[in-house]
Amino acid sequence: MKKRTMIIAALMLLFAMGLLAQKTEDIFTFDISPNPMVKYCEITVGFENETSINLVIMDSKEEVVKTIYTGPIYKSMTFTWERDDARGAYVPNGTYFVVVNYQSRYTSTKKTLILK
Repeated sequence: MKKRTMIIAALMLLFAMGLLAQKTEDIFTFDISPNPMVKYCEITVGFENETSINLVIMDSKEEVVKTIYTGPIYKSMTFTWERDDARGAYVPNGTYFVVVNYQSRYTSTKKTLILK
């Protein structure tokens, strides 16, 4: 009887951990369109619950080109990057990274290319 109870408890624990892991994966939406870009791109970020984020553009040297948004987000928000840096200057062709920091401990990065 003890062995059976332990097996059932272990299975329930594994099932609960699986649900938590699945929920963590499902709360985040992060998309860049169009990619590659020419003049601008739209960045869509979404969470199931309110979360504080920091959204920045970095160049291939891992230097921050521009901070797009810092603050709370709930559900989904779309931001436009018009290929400019923090001073408003047009950035050259190349590879750039859109970086989202959230909950002060997680980071998600996507690459975008600028053509022409």
